[in-house]
Amino acid sequence: MPLPRCAVAVRAVGLIVRSPVSAGMSMSMFIALTACALTACASSPKAQDREDAFDGQWSVRWCDKTAPDADCGGFTVDLAQDGDQIKGESSGARVRLTQIDEGGLVHGIAVGDTAVLTVESLRSGAIYLVRATVRGDCMVWKMRDTVRPAQQDIDIVAFDDVLERKRGDTPAGPSRPACRRDGVNR
Repeated sequence: MPLPRCAVAVRAVGLIVRSPVSAGMSMSMFIALTACALTACASSPKAQDREDAFDGQWSVRWCDKTAPDADCGGFTVDLAQDGDQIKGESSGARVRLTQIDEGGLVHGIAVGDTAVLTVESLRSGAIYLVRATVRGDCMVWKMRDTVRPAQQDIDIVAFDDVLERKRGDTPAGPSRPACRRDGVNR
């Protein structure tokens, strides 16, 4: 029965992600354990049913509510999923566009509707560990750890946000956001 094995493996990784150092392991040991645990889930029917759950462009907008005319910033990832492998690029900008990050590399492994991703900043060299869960056209994005800190720079990467899958605009105008803060479709 692959599902119970998968559920146990994902739960174990979730507990360790909270604090790999307090679990007494190095980051390389943590990444190896994560890969092994996610491999145990690869044969589960749930994972096979959602092979393209992460495909597409996902984004979140950050605006200054006190200055509605100011340019909004945000964070975007453009992902492609092949089986359980995820690859893509990221970009971000601060509110008022005071800093723009031209890009980063995203790699990860998906198990059903959840993935463990790394986001590598091309600006600073930092690498961030992220847990992403897809719920329809919403992606709950949670940065879990910093694998390699930034080198004298600040990166624009979503921390604890809900990203929305980009869909085509309707003839009547752009579609309204479909995601609530908790990641549920409206």
